[in-house]
Amino acid sequence: MSFLDSDNENILKLNNPELDRKICGLPLPSLSLVEGANDAGKTILAQQVTYGALTAGKRVVYITTEDTVKGLLTNMERLNWNISDYFLVGNFKITTLNTINMKWDQEISKYYLIALTNYIRQRVSVYDVVIIDAMTHLLTHADESDILDFFSTCRFIVDQLSQTFFITMHPYALDQDLLTRIRSFCDGHIVLEIKTFRDRTALTMNVAKLKGATKNISDVISFEVNPAYGIKILPFSSTRG
Repeated sequence: MSFLDSDNENILKLNNPELDRKICGLPLPSLSLVEGANDAGKTILAQQVTYGALTAGKRVVYITTEDTVKGLLTNMERLNWNISDYFLVGNFKITTLNTINMKWDQEISKYYLIALTNYIRQRVSVYDVVIIDAMTHLLTHADESDILDFFSTCRFIVDQLSQTFFITMHPYALDQDLLTRIRSFCDGHIVLEIKTFRDRTALTMNVAKLKGATKNISDVISFEVNPAYGIKILPFSSTRG
């Protein structure tokens, strides 16, 4: 079954009815940036997009700096997302970047960003969607020009080669001025936070920008991670601002 929007083949549904009703899917192709602190839901959202893309017939390369191939597959299968077949036939590629215990500096960051760019370029003709979770370590110590070069390349690939990017990072990775410039490259910008509503702690999703959205998303979406199927939308929200 395909989860591309039947009315608009340029919209990717995420195979989560509650979430799809709220944000109506992601534009294809596009460059989306997700910001969030630890445990705010970045990885589960990246995995939800992956699952939606795979079930829509898209080929996905998932680049992780925070997990192993086995760990990622196990975590997704625990959510009753049957992704092993996609992995076995090559439609779902997982690549791990070892960033743990690295002594990061500007030169190492530059090397990683160049290597990542080359890796993506080599796979443009093979995969439709690139997930990067998360880019924090690669960006924190990088030179501004190297960071801008990377996102400029992503923008070029989206516009000229129709590949879709979904990138997560911690908001502290970049200073505010540079972060504002990076956001301007993006078609989608989502901010995840941990908040308290009426003495209940929940994760929140603020869709700050989403090119091609079919409706105005005026509320901050509250959600939790359900061990049976992933993201579960909660019945309370707060208006932006």
